Amino acid sequence: MMLTVTTAAAAWFAFAVAAAVPARSSADMPPMIVTVMPAAGLSPRLLAAVLSEAAAIWRPGGVSFVWRHASQPAPSSSPAQSGSYAPNTLRLTIGDNRGVAGEGRLPLGWIAFSDTAMPEPEIYLSFANATALMEIARGVVGIIDQMPIAQRETLLARAMGRALAHELGHYLLASKIHTPRGLMKANLTAVELFMPDANGLRIDAAQRRAVAERLRGEPLVASR
Repeated sequence: MMLTVTTAAAAWFAFAVAAAVPARSSADMPPMIVTVMPAAGLSPRLLAAVLSEAAAIWRPGGVSFVWRHASQPAPSSSPAQSGSYAPNTLRLTIGDNRGVAGEGRLPLGWIAFSDTAMPEPEIYLSFANATALMEIARGVVGIIDQMPIAQRETLLARAMGRALAHELGHYLLASKIHTPRGLMKANLTAVELFMPDANGLRIDAAQRRAVAERLRGEPLVASR
């Protein structure tokens, strides 16, 4: 699925439906290991801030991440059982691909789904589109050319980190579904992406339970 952005609020009518499962402590949830492949020349400070923003959004749900650079050796693990969630197979690429979007929408990140409606273990985050969005959203963020580099990177990190958190949601929930509010909205405004307050970008209790079951290695069932 693809996260897009507009400069005005948009309402979406898809609802996430989660099966009722008993609440369990998040203490036994293993971290999710993500292999990160950034574009050449991407600022290490910006990359760290993007990953930190995404992690902060998921932290209240009990989800943690280990961000592994592509050049680092893969952690050892036992093979995942058929149909189970394997926490060390997800890859994140950050680059300048523009993706495909219609109706004037700008995709910041995307994840593909297989023919069986299961998420592929590949997330793409578009640095080029995030940069273009800052130019478009001058009424929200100000004049980019007059900003110090640190301020521009702070704004980019918020937008890219929140887009990443959204795509991680598709993977963790094994679902294409978008919700009318919260993190899994299909269309976020420039205010929601760039402003400091990210409290509106959360997952609900049912989604937290579903993610917990996946991270514990229980059968990964697609939600259409």
